Parts: sequence; structure tokens; C-alpha cells
Amino acid sequence: MYLLATLDANPHSRPCLLAALDQLVEYSRSEPGTLQYEVLTDLENENRIIVFEHYADAAAMQAHLDSAPLQALVANFGRDLSAPPTLVRMTRRNGFLRE
Repeated sequence: MYLLATLDANPHSRPCLLAALDQLVEYSRSEPGTLQYEVLTDLENENRIIVFEHYADAAAMQAHLDSAPLQALVANFGRDLSAPPTLVRMTRRNGFLRE
């Protein structure tokens, strides 16, 4: 299971939002069903942040979505984001990851 979250940060909140996302990455390392968790910034729009997440299964994804650290981040979205986040849940069809 994959989740792609697009976050459009308020410019004044961007540094705090990125710091909170960095902490969420560290927390997510300890979640057994979280396989990959990446925070990416758009090269053409510095206020657009993409979070790419890969989970072992739907239960692992839901456990992350229900986690206290993520809920604390979401509680500040009204202040930190200029628009509601876009979430896309996906399954893998094909591809590869080269090291």
C-alpha cells in the first residue's frame, strides 16, 4: 500500500511544517509496517511538499494515520497549509527501485 500526500504550506509556516515532518519521519522508522517514508520538496514551488509513504498493508497504513504524532501534525494543518492536503491511496502495479 502506498500513500501520496501533497501539502501546500503557508510560506510563513513552511520551516515549522518541515521540522514537524522531519520528526514524523523519525517516528515512522519505528513503525513495523512502515516500509518507506519520504518527504520531498517541489523544485518549482518551494511551498509544495510531497510525502511518499509505503506500507506493508492497509492495517499498517491505518495505524500510521491514527498515530498520535501524525494527528498532532494534522491538528496544525489549518495554520500551516494554504489548502487542504491531497491524499492518494495506491497499490503497486509495476516498477523498480535502484539503489
